[in-house]
Amino acid sequence: MSHSERISAIVRILEANPQGMSEFALLKSLQSENLIYLEPDTFTDSLKLFQTHFLLFHHLYRLRDEWHDEGKGCLSIHTLSIQLRPYVQGDAALAFNDPLRAYYLDLDELAKTEAEDVERLLHSFWRGLGQPAQAGERQKALSILGLEQDASESMIRKAWRQQAMALHPDRGGDAEQFKNLSWAKNYLTKCL
Repeated sequence: MSHSERISAIVRILEANPQGMSEFALLKSLQSENLIYLEPDTFTDSLKLFQTHFLLFHHLYRLRDEWHDEGKGCLSIHTLSIQLRPYVQGDAALAFNDPLRAYYLDLDELAKTEAEDVERLLHSFWRGLGQPAQAGERQKALSILGLEQDASESMIRKAWRQQAMALHPDRGGDAEQFKNLSWAKNYLTKCL
């Protein structure tokens, strides 16, 4: 299937879902219409999943560029929400200075990425979610919550509630600090 045929199929599916859709839902839609072939282990094999993701995002970024050039619309690209939106003049400048765009449009990145690279990326991703891999995680979690070594489960939950009220993003708090706070509570309560 050519790039233009893939793009037409993606546009048709996204237009049928104006609220947007996840990357997974888009892949499944393309697969159900026999527009792409996904091997049975695509979603369990890290390298195959990465390659599938990369190729889809390559086509999405190309579509976004084409739509900007033609003034047709804007394409919001995120793994959790891929959405066609109306064209807004000026959005193109922001879109073209996007480092992810440069990455996904460079097919050499796909060619040079091996299974070990994908595993390193995944490990880095999980560490970035506030799940550090170093020894001393308990001490770090206690420190985040401002607790001592002998903290009980009720003390952990109380400290979390007090800080969560101030740090929750919906209340104007810091999302990163809230994420770390939640990690600390979850880590400590699982260890009890």
